[in-house]
Amino acid sequence: MITNPIIPIAVVIPVMVLILAALVVAIVRKKIGIWGKILRIARVTLVIVLVFLINLRIMGKRYNVDVELKNIDVLFVVDTTISMWAEDYNGDDTRMSGVLKDCEHIMDSLAGSNFALIRFDNRAQILCPFTQDSRNVSDAFSTLSVPDRYYARGTTLNTPYEAMAEMLKSSAKKEERLTVVFFISDGEVTAENKQVQSYAGMEPYIDGGAILGYGTKEGGKMYDKGSSGYLKDPESHQDALSIYNETTLQDMAEEMDIDYIHMDKQSNVEYLVDSIKSGSSMSMASSDNVSYEDTYFYYTLPLLLLLLVEMILIIRRGRI
Repeated sequence: MITNPIIPIAVVIPVMVLILAALVVAIVRKKIGIWGKILRIARVTLVIVLVFLINLRIMGKRYNVDVELKNIDVLFVVDTTISMWAEDYNGDDTRMSGVLKDCEHIMDSLAGSNFALIRFDNRAQILCPFTQDSRNVSDAFSTLSVPDRYYARGTTLNTPYEAMAEMLKSSAKKEERLTVVFFISDGEVTAENKQVQSYAGMEPYIDGGAILGYGTKEGGKMYDKGSSGYLKDPESHQDALSIYNETTLQDMAEEMDIDYIHMDKQSNVEYLVDSIKSGSSMSMASSDNVSYEDTYFYYTLPLLLLLLVEMILIIRRGRI
C-alpha cells in the first residue's frame, strides 16, 4: 500500500491534535459520569482518526488487472536546455511547466499506449524506454530540472538524433503498431554550429505526431538557480532573453512529415490527439503493471454514521 495525502501530514497532525485536545478538555469539564466522558472521548477520537485516514488516501495495490491497450508507441523527445525554463508560457510561467502539463494531458488522452521519454541538453538520455506503465514515464518527467549555467554549452537540436533513431527503429520492428513522436523544443539554437542536421531520415519510422513549439517571439527571461536573479546577457549585462525560433521547428516538422503546433495553450494539440486515437485499435489484456486503488470510501460510511449520531445527540441534548 501507498499513501497520497490530500493535505500534507505535517499540517494535518498538529491541527487534529489541537482539535482533539480542545474537545477532550471540553468533555472532561462537563458534569457527567466518568463512563459518559469516556464514551464521548472515544466517539470524538474515532471521528478524528477516520478523518485522518480519509485525508491520508491509503491506496491498495492491484496486480494483473485487465486494461484497455492501444496499438500505439508514443515517444516524447524533450529539449531540457536552460531556455526551456524561460518565463513566457501562458504569461510568466516557464515553458517547461507547460511541457509537463501538456505531456501529462497527452498521456491521459492516449492511456493504454506505450510511452517513452528522451531528454536532451548537452547530451541525449533515454530516461524511459517504451512501457505500458505510464507512472514510470510520469516519474521520469518529474526528474527534469533546469541545468546549471556552468554545465550548459549552448543548444543544438542535433543532440537527440541518434537516441531518437534508436527508439523509432525499435518501435518500427513491432507488427501492427503506430509510432507517434512529440518533439518538444523552443527551436532556439545557440551552439557554435547552428546548422541543424536533416531529420528526413526519421520519416519512414514515424506514423504521426508533431513538433510542439514553446515560447514567444518577444522572448522570456531565465532564472539563474546559481544566483538570486536572472541570467544576464554578457554584452548588454541586461536580463538575457530566450527567443522562440519557429522556422527551425517548422522545417524539422516538414522533414519528418508530422504536424507543427505552437503550444501556447493545451487545446492546440487536441485535434491531433483525437486523430491519433481514431486511427488506433484497442484490445483488452491482462497487464503485469501494478495499479493503485483509493480505499478512502471504506472510512467514509463509518464517519458519516458517527457524525449523524453526534448531530442527533446535539439536537436532543445540546451537547456532544
